[in-house]
Amino acid sequence: MILPDGKRTGMKYQYDLVVIGGGLAGFTSAVFANGLGKKVALVERDKLGGACTWNACVPSKALLQIGLRIRQIEKYNRNGVKLVSVNLQPGNIMSYLHSILGDIARIDDFDNLGNIGINILKGEAVFTDHHHINLNGQVISAKRFIIATGSSPAIPPVEGLVDIPFYTNETVFDINTIPSSMIVLGGGPAGIELGLAFAWLGCKVDIVEMADHILPKDDTELSELLFEYLNVEENLRIHISTKAIRFQKQNNGQVKLEMQTREGKIDEIAAEAVLVAVGRRANVSGLGLEKTGVKYTSQGISVDKKLQTSSSNIFAAGDVAGPIQLGMMAEKQAILAASNACLPFKQSIRYEDVAWVTYSEPQMAHIGLTEDEARRKYGNNVRIIRYPLNKVRRAVMDHDIRGMCKFMLDKKDRLIGAQLLCSHAENLIHELQILKCLHKPFLKLHSIPHIYPTYEEGIIKRAADISYTMKMRHNPLIRLVLRYWPGYKDKLDAVINRL
Repeated sequence: MILPDGKRTGMKYQYDLVVIGGGLAGFTSAVFANGLGKKVALVERDKLGGACTWNACVPSKALLQIGLRIRQIEKYNRNGVKLVSVNLQPGNIMSYLHSILGDIARIDDFDNLGNIGINILKGEAVFTDHHHINLNGQVISAKRFIIATGSSPAIPPVEGLVDIPFYTNETVFDINTIPSSMIVLGGGPAGIELGLAFAWLGCKVDIVEMADHILPKDDTELSELLFEYLNVEENLRIHISTKAIRFQKQNNGQVKLEMQTREGKIDEIAAEAVLVAVGRRANVSGLGLEKTGVKYTSQGISVDKKLQTSSSNIFAAGDVAGPIQLGMMAEKQAILAASNACLPFKQSIRYEDVAWVTYSEPQMAHIGLTEDEARRKYGNNVRIIRYPLNKVRRAVMDHDIRGMCKFMLDKKDRLIGAQLLCSHAENLIHELQILKCLHKPFLKLHSIPHIYPTYEEGIIKRAADISYTMKMRHNPLIRLVLRYWPGYKDKLDAVINRL
């Protein structure tokens, strides 16, 4: 029996589990624990849904889709298929974007959590010890806690930045119109995606990145190739190996940025708007963690492979726990944290098979090791298969032959990493992810008939055919036949080149 204060008869605590944070990780862990029959409360200080729904994944992809549709119309016009001209209404774009967010929120059905037995508590939770939190002056007790407070935009210590108005990914979608020009700090996924989206919508964009190439966590060769593609986009300029030095307001309403190249040269650019996209910081302050024994740094809460903190009854999931701040990672961690918090047997999390995509044009998808990482780890025992998009029939049909795909294989032909720079990379990467998770040889994909003409057939199947052909060449029996048996000759190079 549940008493009016939330307690069950005979319960030492009000709740079996209290989840702090109503983003993707918090929402998912609360629903999962509730499904196990546990008494659950979900604490959220703002809107349920978190950054992924309202400030990051969903709105950025929706904005990119609008720009991409406009770009596709322009591409067809250039290739002789005359479509109607685009009459861009910036105000309508943001209204449409906000309607999309509402549609996604209805799918997630946040308002229905109470109907399935989860108590929604509004406010900021502060731990008083490892079993109690203070919420708006009320003490709430629980046997277990999951901290899923997410992250916030990191603000770099650039002189003058705090003295000017600037956007982050949490505020940029609140604008009512598209600015005429924009400076974007950061050439990682968020900076590239948002910078490209605004450029497609007519805004003149300058992206400033300190590293030697954009998307520093991705394969260097393909990041440099993407840089070449993006730098010829209309309205878009990218400054790599460049440090932001000083922001200053101008009399004409614009903001000037003084920046320094790696060679020491000082350049200046100016724009109407500034967007900061240099990464995110875990939300750990103000939680009273020092009262619980939970270890943490500015980078996040320290957890083990079971997502358990240094206080055994407190777990953490999502951006606040790291090490990979991605929506699907938050969801994966949330289910595991809820399971470990509620069930007697514990599971460990794996990060080796995590994939991600940057929604550039073309898209960049990544799983496992880059080429540089693979060579450092495996030395000469790594094999690289490269497959250019200009050999893909579907890409030729779509007038989209830019890109290159790379597959890193160990000496047993197992996939240890892949990097795809191509259209539809967001879909292609999943076949490789499954293969890697199952630890199957890459050439196994050769025996699976893929639908023609698709990108899957034209890239992954063809690369697997190459791997199969190379395996044939190294088979001792086949080598003997090709070398000595009458009527046979080794012309497998021609096969590989034709695939």
